[in-house]
Amino acid sequence: MIEITHTYSLSSKWLKELAEQFNVELIDEKLLVVPNELADGGFFFTTITPGLSVVLLDVTFNQSIHLRRLKSDNDLFIIHYDFSDEMNLIYIEGIEHKIGYKANLGLGVFDNAIENVFQPVIGERVFAMRLIVSKELLSTSIAKSDIENPAKRKIKSDKNTLFFYDHIDSKSKLIMYAIKNKSFLDPAFEIYLKGVSLRLLAKFIDRYSNLAPMLHHISDKESEALNLAKDYMMNNLFSVFPGVLFLAEISGMSVTKFKFLFKKRFVSTPKNFFLREKMILANELLKSENFMKLSDVARELSYSKPSLFSGVYFQQFGRKPSEDFVSSNY
Repeated sequence: MIEITHTYSLSSKWLKELAEQFNVELIDEKLLVVPNELADGGFFFTTITPGLSVVLLDVTFNQSIHLRRLKSDNDLFIIHYDFSDEMNLIYIEGIEHKIGYKANLGLGVFDNAIENVFQPVIGERVFAMRLIVSKELLSTSIAKSDIENPAKRKIKSDKNTLFFYDHIDSKSKLIMYAIKNKSFLDPAFEIYLKGVSLRLLAKFIDRYSNLAPMLHHISDKESEALNLAKDYMMNNLFSVFPGVLFLAEISGMSVTKFKFLFKKRFVSTPKNFFLREKMILANELLKSENFMKLSDVARELSYSKPSLFSGVYFQQFGRKPSEDFVSSNY
């Protein structure tokens, strides 16, 4: 396993350091072409406006690699749009998360103060755009209603501030489709990329304008308590949803406080979080070729009726589980 470490900044300094690790020359301080023995493709970086830069990954790896983004003191958010041909993996605090628009989870938002590891799929095209946004720019844009109180708008640089996953909205998908067919070598590529980045950021701000109260600090103690509940759910995906009352109890919180802080941290209700992760597991089971019938998969996931399972699966992915099911040959 090859591991490359890097940080992010609004300038190209981080990309120069990344090029050194790949042992290649950085072209015009913007384009990094990955060595052929490792992959086909590369990274394209550009600064758009003060407080906003973008890096685009368009690469097909032929070897297993970890891209470890180290935490830094830079007050930045990374907005990750994943439009790869298959799902990739991101590890945060040791927890594996699958990301990719085919899984209906193509959007990830990370605080630069949180370290993560990106493990791209091998042999398939990885196409992902990362908007690198200063917290000042994003908080000012999102928290317009707090303009009379700048102290309220400050997003603290803390490991427990905010990270979450979501689906890519339909309008952003159309924007991504267009640039996926462009080449780094197109003379107008950089201009086009800047325009796409601004449009994506505008869509993001419009969509998450209600994030203002979520962009503030959660204490270490509260975060650890929330992680107990999250880890319990992740370890019991084959079972039914344990219930908010039980999760609040193991977190040592009242139900009201638990529901509020959980949504603040993960931008999802506990039940929706559980069902989303459960359906990602279901997708893996459906394709595993370990089950004779669809009802066997439903039963494995504690659904008494296949129709109930199908309804939840369709709500998550927009397609029936039968469309993804590969039955066992035995």
